[in-house]
Amino acid sequence: MKQVLDRGGSESATVVDADDTEVAKPRTCRVCHRVNPADAAFCHYDGRPLLKDADKKAVHAGSAPFPTPFYFSDGRPCRNFNELVLAANKNWEEARAILAEGMWPMFFGAIGRFDLASVAKQAFKQPDPDRALSDFLQRLPADPDFLRPPKLELDPGRIHLKQLTPGCQRSFDLTIVNDGMLLLEGVAYTDCDWLAFSSAQTHGSAGVRMQTQKVFQTRSSCTLKVQVLGHKLRAGRIPARGKIIVESNGGTRTFEVFADIPVRPFPKGGRNNVLAGAMSPRDIALKAKESPNEAAELFEQGAVQKWYADNGWSYPVSHPCGQGKGAIQQFFEALGLTQPPMLKIRPKYLGFRGIVGERCLFILKLFTKENKPVYARATTNVDWLQPGIPEYLGNKVHIPFELTIPDFPKQTVTARIMVEGNGKQQFVVPISVTVLPRSLLSKLLGRWTQRSDGPRLV
Repeated sequence: MKQVLDRGGSESATVVDADDTEVAKPRTCRVCHRVNPADAAFCHYDGRPLLKDADKKAVHAGSAPFPTPFYFSDGRPCRNFNELVLAANKNWEEARAILAEGMWPMFFGAIGRFDLASVAKQAFKQPDPDRALSDFLQRLPADPDFLRPPKLELDPGRIHLKQLTPGCQRSFDLTIVNDGMLLLEGVAYTDCDWLAFSSAQTHGSAGVRMQTQKVFQTRSSCTLKVQVLGHKLRAGRIPARGKIIVESNGGTRTFEVFADIPVRPFPKGGRNNVLAGAMSPRDIALKAKESPNEAAELFEQGAVQKWYADNGWSYPVSHPCGQGKGAIQQFFEALGLTQPPMLKIRPKYLGFRGIVGERCLFILKLFTKENKPVYARATTNVDWLQPGIPEYLGNKVHIPFELTIPDFPKQTVTARIMVEGNGKQQFVVPISVTVLPRSLLSKLLGRWTQRSDGPRLV
């Protein structure tokens, strides 16, 4: 019998024998190039579809009968892929055990689907049994109506939290729903600093720990505990808005969170209520300008800084508060409501001589020619030179210092005084100290020598 092969290149080519009888040609996979039976719709080795021609009638592989049914423990037969995925989803624990025991490769190998037998072997190697079974079932050629992919839904879709207070904790639940089949997995994260996810600590530790993102997986639904971080809340006249973004293999959804955080007015109380009722930093500035002497007391006492903290705001003044009207000037400059004055310092250099343990008191003067209050703070880089409490005198500040001759006989040591005033203007005053031996005390008559830009003391 002579055979002739039609080499027209068509997928529907046939083999013709000597009697002109057409015989179906075995199908070759375009990917792995292996030969499959003539009636195969999918490659028996890699699972790729074999039919390419759009005129061909669609083959529903999910309903194609198995040569031999598969049975679960309830005795119900699975005669095709559609019935198999439905039964596996219903009997998830048993299907997971079947995969772990290696029964799926045996079954699919017996019915000629070596590609699916290989997939089952690969899935078995995954450490997470739920993910392994889900990945395996997704590779089965079931019809879409029977093997629905995971689909993400959120319950509720948004939430509005009312009457929150800075500093107070609050929590709520976000439910993630799988509206499809198999395993839904992904990650949730927030786009703001006042929302976080809480989870129990490991055994032996107390409390909970906050996380900026949370990994999840579920076949039906799961609940995430969302914590509102009170120390991150900021009061305002419009509701705060945050988002929780949930990304998964079943889609991406956004959960909106609105929060009412009303502003606390400046409180009344005591004998001084000039700032009472203020609802914003601008209100504070206007009231302080009208009654500067009374308002200065509240700034010095820290009442304004506390009011900022009660509303969850950052106090604009980073340095220690000045005194008197200098405290108000400091606040106005921090808000950008006024320009700082040009400052000068005297003296610009200091030199001393003495024996170990002797002490000397001196004053640095920070001042301006403008009619604006001056405030300042001073630090040193050594422990034998200490600043005292500044004396605020309107447009100038006197800063006292106490210097103790260090224990470095017959040496000249140096130090620095760092002064910062209005508008973060900085000054550095060098100090040099010559440490004399005690035998020279009688020659010096116990007197100091102080060299500076000012008068010389002898």
